[in-house]
Amino acid sequence: MTKEEFLNDMTEILDQEETVAMDTVLAEIDEWDSLGSLMFQSKMLERGCGKLDVAKIKQAETVQDLYALAQK
Repeated sequence: MTKEEFLNDMTEILDQEETVAMDTVLAEIDEWDSLGSLMFQSKMLERGCGKLDVAKIKQAETVQDLYALAQK
């Protein structure tokens, strides 16, 4: 998955009007909550990234952190 594809997915998951950036801070987005996290996990499974560690997802501070998790 390319960064562009990932950012498009995250923009959709976070229900943002403009494309999010890698340095977007998750805590500043209202839609980044338990449902957003589940939607992220589901999308990454759909993309073939496998099951991601929920604890590591909760520790993520930026979209870049989530991208790094999805690349492992």
